[in-house]
Amino acid sequence: MAKFWPSLLTEFIKIRHSFARWLILLGGFIMPTFVAFVVLTKWEHIAREAGNNPWSLFAEMSWKGMSFFYSVFFIVLLTCLYFNIEYKNNTWKHIFTLPIGKGQVYLNKVLSMTVFVVCYYMLFIPFWVAMGYLLGAVKPPLHFTSHAPDYALLFRNCCHSLISSLSIIGIHIWLSIRFKNMIIPIAVAVFGSIVMVALFQGAAMEIKYFPYAYHYLSIATPYFFHEYTWGPLPEHEWYSIGFFILFCSLGYWDFTRNFAGDH
Repeated sequence: MAKFWPSLLTEFIKIRHSFARWLILLGGFIMPTFVAFVVLTKWEHIAREAGNNPWSLFAEMSWKGMSFFYSVFFIVLLTCLYFNIEYKNNTWKHIFTLPIGKGQVYLNKVLSMTVFVVCYYMLFIPFWVAMGYLLGAVKPPLHFTSHAPDYALLFRNCCHSLISSLSIIGIHIWLSIRFKNMIIPIAVAVFGSIVMVALFQGAAMEIKYFPYAYHYLSIATPYFFHEYTWGPLPEHEWYSIGFFILFCSLGYWDFTRNFAGDH
């Protein structure tokens, strides 16, 4: 335990000189900014559609944009960039000479990636709220400044979206260990997203077993989709947790037994 916190802190320090740090900041900023721009360009239509309280429509537009492709590719790219730090600097062999086991190194990577994604959602909230109030200041007829956002719903959506992210985190940590080339994990994500669209178009109930669809299922449940709620979470979010455990376990096996940092 004495070595745990210093070694984990080292993982956070590593991204200071990597684009991964900027990606986390930009990730939380881009979608609220983009949706705010859309609202600003069509503010008269938005004002009529939203009525007196525009926050609900602003939230719906933002979360649908976040959940369909944006968050998945953010997590995939962040994972690739994070693991590429060691590949690019050729430091895996140096890490393995340190007085900490491979299992600890792997655990640090998994925890760090999870914390990075949490930071992404934590940054999204203030950026989103700020953009809403900025819209209200620029276009008073939108009535953003006359109402407050639903912070409870915002927090709830962040939690569900984070849980839905776990499966993608687990899958792409494992892929980043298996393949040095960043193109392969990204190609897998592209293919997975294409399959997700096909499943949506085909109204396939089997979509609940497909991790790349979990973000959207958590935020905007399609008309054809029905599932059980087990305790506090819907069925597909339990599957997301299960996929996270499965692929993190596969990654642990590969990392501790076969990984040398040169493939």
